[in-house]
Amino acid sequence: MLCSLTATAQERTDTVIPKVLCNGYFFRDMKSLPYSSFSIHRLKDNEGNSIVAVDVNGALPESVIQQAIPREQVHNADQFLKGINMLHEMEELTRGKAKGHDILYYPEVGKQFPKFCEKDVDGRIWTNDSVRGHVMVLNLWYSGCGPCRAEMPELSTWKEKFPDVIFFSATFHKAEQVKNITEKQHFTWTHLVEAKDMMSWIGNKGFPLTVVVDKHGIVRHAVHGTSEGNRAQILTKIKEANAE
Repeated sequence: MLCSLTATAQERTDTVIPKVLCNGYFFRDMKSLPYSSFSIHRLKDNEGNSIVAVDVNGALPESVIQQAIPREQVHNADQFLKGINMLHEMEELTRGKAKGHDILYYPEVGKQFPKFCEKDVDGRIWTNDSVRGHVMVLNLWYSGCGPCRAEMPELSTWKEKFPDVIFFSATFHKAEQVKNITEKQHFTWTHLVEAKDMMSWIGNKGFPLTVVVDKHGIVRHAVHGTSEGNRAQILTKIKEANAE
């Protein structure tokens, strides 16, 4: 199997907007490479410019590297490299490698919610004891998940409907980035930051993951992905747990 990508560069007088980023190198176009294992992502910079990012399972041949565009000539190179590094971090964490384990814990329906100790954007520490006696809802997300960001304004309305419920969002990003995103999306939950251990719960099932925990710390519902149907089910579980 060959990894094959071709693209045409868009040039400016000062910098180049390439179409391909492969293993940290930027290219105007890229011919077939003899790799059977690779992953492909699409990245965008803050101006909306798009690039295909390809990771292959080996070092690129020197003859290919020589065709790379020097980073100083790439428009917004730092943004694209930051984006692919963030994706690599996300993939590593969701595969349970935060502490070198395959899977740390997982919130299973009918069982106690795993022990946790996380800080929010303001530096406050939250644990299982912090939420004891309250229904808790947890939403795991990351910045590259468009559906996660899209549902944030609607999720904020839940906090108004259920003032006694503790609503957490959690991500592996740092506080400054989380504040920028959640303020823009008007997401008013309590935001847990650098919650790397929790990211292993995503596995290969995808973001977001939303979990409902009852007043006794028992997981009542856990669902990956977002849709009107999923959100309706979550709201039903919150109402049931909060009424008990």
